[in-house]
Amino acid sequence: MADIKHSKPSKKNHVEDLCVAYILYFDEARGHVPLMIYPDDKYKNDKKYMRPIKYHSIWFFDIEEQAALDHIDLEYKGYTFFGKKFLTKSQRKKRRAGFVEETPETIVIIISLPNDINIFGDDLIRILTKVIRENFEDKLFEMIEADIAKDEVIKTPQIKKKIEKGEELSKKLWELIGKTIDDYFSDVVKQTDTASIKQQKAISYLALKGIDFSHISGLLSKDTFSKIKLFDPNSTANNELALRIPLSITNITIMEDSKELEILVRNNLDEELKDLTVKITHVKEFFEKEIMNQIIDLWFPKEELLFISPILPHVDEYLLFIINAKNERIFSKKIDLNLLRQKEQ
Repeated sequence: MADIKHSKPSKKNHVEDLCVAYILYFDEARGHVPLMIYPDDKYKNDKKYMRPIKYHSIWFFDIEEQAALDHIDLEYKGYTFFGKKFLTKSQRKKRRAGFVEETPETIVIIISLPNDINIFGDDLIRILTKVIRENFEDKLFEMIEADIAKDEVIKTPQIKKKIEKGEELSKKLWELIGKTIDDYFSDVVKQTDTASIKQQKAISYLALKGIDFSHISGLLSKDTFSKIKLFDPNSTANNELALRIPLSITNITIMEDSKELEILVRNNLDEELKDLTVKITHVKEFFEKEIMNQIIDLWFPKEELLFISPILPHVDEYLLFIINAKNERIFSKKIDLNLLRQKEQ
């Protein structure tokens, strides 16, 4: 039985071209296997293309460890790869001793976005994961079963039936992913809050890339983003706009003598922030390790707080996360010591 081929959108730039979504599963015989890649499945066996997926640190975290960070990110050659892992129902016969039919399937969802708009990654992977789980959580194992069955040399009527059912589900999932991504960016570009740096950054990038919005219903009406002046010389200065961001780093100092990193972070809001967690981690050989974890009970308006982290030997890149009481990441920043040292020279 021939596979359903997921065709790539036309050369005309569409919103969904901004994002690539990978749905992967763990096959006890082959390891980590891509179930589908949206919008083009043809790269499944391209080792170079799949390199950041294969070595994404999401594979090295168990479900409990990942829950503390919500999802795991990897930056690679101008793109940020957001990864999320979960377990789901299974009733398929496993191919390794120690696994039973009811052993849950391990599903990984990864989306990649250009670094210019990676600010949208947190929301998009959360929404995409939620939509997939709500609609396919009890059906993913059938798609996996069909994917594995395609490798059978002799395809009995029963195997063919499994493949056919899996392909039907695969087509529906494919369409759901496309609609979710399309709807998400449609909502983004319809926002007309000119004070939003997130919005201006996205619209600027999309406009420069020549992304076509005409296929999104009603988007080209008079109430769309056309009111936004991307490069208006009369607009508010960048440093004033920065104050609208809830948190910002005002200074970073490398203490070479004590091998410490001092990071000064400001609460830009006119209101108090409560129950925050501040974490500093580093990524080495695709493993993310936490080196500082501090609880902030109360952060006053306009107050600057100093966070001190040890500088580890042979580690030059660090990640700063600030997470609220709902376990939502409200601020993140990559800190590159090499770039900081170059600026100081």
